[in-house]
Amino acid sequence: MTFKKKNVEHKDYIAQKFGDTLQVFYNKKGDVHKKYLGSGPRGYDFHTYIASTNNYYAKWKNLDTLYYYNVQENVLKFVSKESGTSEAIFNKPAKYITIKGYEPLGDEMVTQKFYYTGFPYLNPELFKNFKEFFSYDFLKTTKSPFLKKVLDLKTFIVTFTAIKVERKFLSPKIFKLPPNIPRKKS
Repeated sequence: MTFKKKNVEHKDYIAQKFGDTLQVFYNKKGDVHKKYLGSGPRGYDFHTYIASTNNYYAKWKNLDTLYYYNVQENVLKFVSKESGTSEAIFNKPAKYITIKGYEPLGDEMVTQKFYYTGFPYLNPELFKNFKEFFSYDFLKTTKSPFLKKVLDLKTFIVTFTAIKVERKFLSPKIFKLPPNIPRKKS
């Protein structure tokens, strides 16, 4: 994580929010589970997208509530899209897509740069209703997960880079939401 200036409001919170490692799991139903390892006591625990309900769930470590919202509509207003080739990733030729969007509520520009190689294959149609943060737009083009993502927000930049990609059997439990905590639509 890199801060764009010294005096950032809520800097301590932001610094521990994303952790140091992000594990991302995809299943054949189009569900996605993101686990934030090394995040601080007020950071993210996990995010889960359930394709059958089209809801995206977020759990913070310090809160006993699972927050969710429907991702049929993107909160970002499209600004621009650019693509090109990049340095190799895992010794495979790679490309990138940069998508910029404007978030009116926070009055900020959001820039996402995704790097990908086309491996492993993801069927983009499984994610056709996942509009938030241009997720479907990205997958429709790449047909694979990102291997590096740079998220550039108003006051900071966070980068996630893959260290390992593998196809394997995943326990359905990975995508199960905790049953004993309250859920709140946001």
